[in-house]
Order: sequence, then C-alpha cells, then structure tokens
Amino acid sequence: MGHIAATAFLLAMLFSGQTSTPLPWTFPSDVRERMRVSDLVVSGTVEDTSALGVQIVDHTELTGNLARVRVDRVFQGQGPEDLQFTWFTFHVTGIGFLYAGPPNADFRPNKRYLIFLKKNISGWVVAIPLYALEVELAPTPPPNVLRDLSEVPPEQRNKALAEELETAALLVPAPQPGVTGEAATYFPAVFDLLGGCAEPFYRRFLFSPSPELRGAALNWLSLILSRRMTCQRVIAPPIIH
Repeated sequence: MGHIAATAFLLAMLFSGQTSTPLPWTFPSDVRERMRVSDLVVSGTVEDTSALGVQIVDHTELTGNLARVRVDRVFQGQGPEDLQFTWFTFHVTGIGFLYAGPPNADFRPNKRYLIFLKKNISGWVVAIPLYALEVELAPTPPPNVLRDLSEVPPEQRNKALAEELETAALLVPAPQPGVTGEAATYFPAVFDLLGGCAEPFYRRFLFSPSPELRGAALNWLSLILSRRMTCQRVIAPPIIH
C-alpha cells in the first residue's frame, strides 16, 4: 500500500560521489489537508502504468509515470470513470544521493487506491509530486455504497472515506512479532476523519494476536478518552433516486 506514516529511506548508487538535495514540497499533515490540496479525490483500480521519462517539476528533475485507473467512487470533484494521471518517482543519475523523508508514490497495477489529484494544463497529476499521498484500499468497495459523494455534506463524505480505510485495515494480516504492521498505518487517518466516532474501529484491534498492534489501538483509544471526545453526530442516509 501507499504508506500514510512518514518513513526514512536511503537511496545510494554504486558510483562515486553522493549528494543531498532539498525537495520543494511539504507532506500534508493529515488526510483532510490532502483533500484541501486536491481538485479530485477518487478510489479506483490501477490498470497499468508506464514511464514518461524525465520531467521538470518545480525546478526539480523527476521521472514521470502515467497511470491508468478505473474509477469506482468519487469523493471530491468531477472526473471520468476511466482516467489517466501523471505521478512521479526520483530521477536517479550516476551520482548517488541520500533521502530522508516521507515515502514516495508507488502505484502498482491491479491495486485499488484512494487517489488525490490536481488538474493542470496537461491533464490530471498527483496533488503533490513524489510523495505517497495515495492509500491502498480493499480490492472492491464496501457493498451498497454511494458511488458519487462529490455533492454530499462533508461529514457524510468523511464517514465514507473512513469506512474505506477501516475495511482495508481490517483485511491486513496480523503483523510479525515486534512491529505494529500495516494496519496501524490507517489509524491516524481514521482519527482525522471521525474523531471520537473512530472508537469502535480501534476497539476491534484490541483482540489482535499482536501485542504491538493492540498497544497502538489502545493509544488511539486513550487519546479519544483524554480529550473527552464523543460521537454525537447523526448522518441521514443519502436519498438515491
């Protein structure tokens, strides 16, 4: 999946010399910020990807890639059911370099993602270059869901987004001993979207065989408790004509 938590990477080539170049982008602080910087937010399955070659983005050399995706849900904005967009990876030269920062975008065919896009003169492009804003989802949407949420109230949209993330997290196998695993990477975004209403989601992980994953879930429950957050909202079901 496209990791939500920031991770440190080391990229080093087997050539002489090594450089470190600052990047001009700031990783969004939470999933709501990802929404704010995006013109289009969809979920869909990547059908294929292909390399576009070197691209200059904000005075930085990157490798451009084209992804074709079959959209199954729209959370924000308007776009086609079958769209293509540009995403980026490092442009690696003969000189090695060090990188410490957020994880990088990595769209893989036959995987379903939550995707954050902007529109420019050449078409759709990831909302922020290089960084992995995307989130891997379950292979199919939850059953009987509203497909187009672009016009619904924000609370209803956030609930639908959180349901997608919760479904994906619950499908992740139990982690190896000593680590919290991939399921925990969904925990911050669910909290961002639901606040106190995320409590039942975290409680489901209190029964995990992994003590590390149980501990991570307990930390989020403790945060909800310490802030005295409750779930008081009532969202009316959508009217489908």
